[in-house]
Amino acid sequence: MVLRYEWRAGLAVVRLVLAGAVLFFEVYRLGFSLTFVGAAFILYFLYAGFVFWWERKDLGASDLLRLLIDVVALLVCALNPPDRMGWVVSFFYVFVLASAGLLHQVRETCLVVAVMLLLAAATYQDQPVPIGPLLAPTGALAIVLAMHRRMVEKRMQNALEQSVYYRAEAENARELERQRIAADFHDGPLQSFISFQMRLEVIKKLLTRDQEAAVGDIVQLQEICRKQIADMRAFVRSMRMSADGATPATSIRQIAEDFQKTSGLSLSYNVGDAFSGLEPEVSHEVMQIVREALHNAQKHSKASQVTLSAEKMEGALQIVIEDNGAGFPFGGTYSLEELELMRMGPESIKRRVRSLSGELTLQSTPGRGSKIQVRVPL
Repeated sequence: MVLRYEWRAGLAVVRLVLAGAVLFFEVYRLGFSLTFVGAAFILYFLYAGFVFWWERKDLGASDLLRLLIDVVALLVCALNPPDRMGWVVSFFYVFVLASAGLLHQVRETCLVVAVMLLLAAATYQDQPVPIGPLLAPTGALAIVLAMHRRMVEKRMQNALEQSVYYRAEAENARELERQRIAADFHDGPLQSFISFQMRLEVIKKLLTRDQEAAVGDIVQLQEICRKQIADMRAFVRSMRMSADGATPATSIRQIAEDFQKTSGLSLSYNVGDAFSGLEPEVSHEVMQIVREALHNAQKHSKASQVTLSAEKMEGALQIVIEDNGAGFPFGGTYSLEELELMRMGPESIKRRVRSLSGELTLQSTPGRGSKIQVRVPL
């Protein structure tokens, strides 16, 4: 976990103040005569000033190297304590422990605490101010702080991984929806418009030879246009229902009403509360499966009666759409795997059932109707 700049800058300020205090008391004790210990304190003060400047530039550096230098400086300070600076040594212990807890993992922090305890025990007789009572709870607090940091890092990592996963899932869902809409337009409006254009070419030629036949074709084209407008309006309404967050019960009722109005077919449906409690993604896909199955019954089957039923059973949602129309060009009962292998059946429904890890059974009797059964795990 990256510590905020304000915290790092604060640690740099404390380090600079402690280094200045140690240097001041050492120079005051020796009367400006330079020794090895005094030179070490001068170097540490210069290092603290450089680190402070470095943090202000927000350039970053190795935290482990800083901790090592701080520990070495504390060792020198504790083994050669200047006069009247016991409080500075105590604060130095606390600073090093706080720095370890804030910037390092549990292992490094425990190692620093152990070194501090050994150092405090070794220099007990030379300490102007006993630091044992202060060091033990402070060391425990530093370890707890490092453990908390580790826990927060894991949570952040998990959240990041979940965020990446959800973004990938959302992109996959968008791509599947784009493919579905493209397939719907290809099978519906695009084919109608191509047919419309071909009929216009025929009418154009008829106008020069048989105007009465041309007028009859124009009337048929008007009927095609009205039907296509109704299909497009139904498509737009279905998109609006999804966008407005309608409940599954409202959506299925609206789908049934739209189907009866636009098709003129008799639809009997018995769904009860089968669609309640579904996850939004599952509910959306299920509604699209029902809508597509009814659309196919209206457009291709030439049925007079359509039945829709749904129920929850054995941890799954089972949906059955049956009609008494012309059926599919093939006969028999087929599973999803068999339909995919033979490249038969409604592509949009097969794709959605796969996305839900569901099961599909299609039963077709040419001239007598068809039955689609979908089973979605809950």
